[in-house]
Amino acid sequence: MTVLGCHLVGSIPLNDAEAALRRCGEGLRGLLRSIPDGETGQRNYFVKFQALNFPEVLRSGFLDETRAPKSFTDAQARQELERLVVDTGYDEAALKSYVIFKELQSEGVIEKDIKFQVCLPSIANVVGLLVKKDFRHIVAPIYEQALFKSLKRIQELIPHENLAIQIDLGMDLAYWEDKVFEPWFSDKGYVVEYIVRMIAQVNPEVDLGIHYCYGDIERKHWAEPTSLGPIVNLHQELKEQIIREKIPRSIQWIHCPVPLSAMDNLDNFFKPLSNLRDHLALDKTTLYLGLVHPYDLKGTQERVMAAEKVVDEFGIATECGWGRISSQNEIESIMHICRIILGLVQR
Repeated sequence: MTVLGCHLVGSIPLNDAEAALRRCGEGLRGLLRSIPDGETGQRNYFVKFQALNFPEVLRSGFLDETRAPKSFTDAQARQELERLVVDTGYDEAALKSYVIFKELQSEGVIEKDIKFQVCLPSIANVVGLLVKKDFRHIVAPIYEQALFKSLKRIQELIPHENLAIQIDLGMDLAYWEDKVFEPWFSDKGYVVEYIVRMIAQVNPEVDLGIHYCYGDIERKHWAEPTSLGPIVNLHQELKEQIIREKIPRSIQWIHCPVPLSAMDNLDNFFKPLSNLRDHLALDKTTLYLGLVHPYDLKGTQERVMAAEKVVDEFGIATECGWGRISSQNEIESIMHICRIILGLVQR
């Protein structure tokens, strides 16, 4: 069995991009292929800040429990939809952080071969969470074009050899599994369609990864997965659609969460990976398993041993971003466990 390094999912609870890039560049030196800017500032709670793109009449109020609901007329809603213009801000944030990334590379804080990782949500994570149900079918294509515009600008202004794009899939799994959240469409095959449309926007010269996620709202999942079966199934469907549409690109990595709730069922939890193992090897796609949990070296080692029964090579990560971590000690614990698992330090 070979452990292939460490992956950072995205958010890091530090003051700014420089602090996040510096902390991870130093603390996980020699373990990373790409590094995100930590999604600090207004981006620190995944897509919550994207609600500012939508007038109040269109907002669902999800993730904004302090705001009292208001009533609006259909005429008000139609008026706002007609003049809706979206600017995701993801491109501006990425370009600002890339300047810091390059400065830290020149200082030797970040290694020369590390790529700058930009994490972007699918349309479902914004529209499905933040927009009222009745308007999602109208807002979705508008938001999708704005998201693609941001992605295009990022790729135009950051050299492809220095860039990695990660697509975050959370609500998408809920829709795929038909659990908890109700989609604005009836055919779950649409999940594959819009994800593949986004994949097609990433230049073949740019590294691409996919983060599969069960959410991290106040450190809770929207559902506790009993196996990686749904993720394996969705990924296989994505690959088949990519082939059907003759999209000329590969996927460099996928990340799958391994929650603590899987501890009593690890063999069954990892078993579906046997259906994906050969395809990942053929596609040269690195599998990262989110099995690192803070203050739990023993459990992490048990999860690694269970995974290696099914897959010969994989990297390690936490199950989601670190945005909801409550202390700097947790960050150090995660990094220390990663260094131990990857053989850089003794226990």
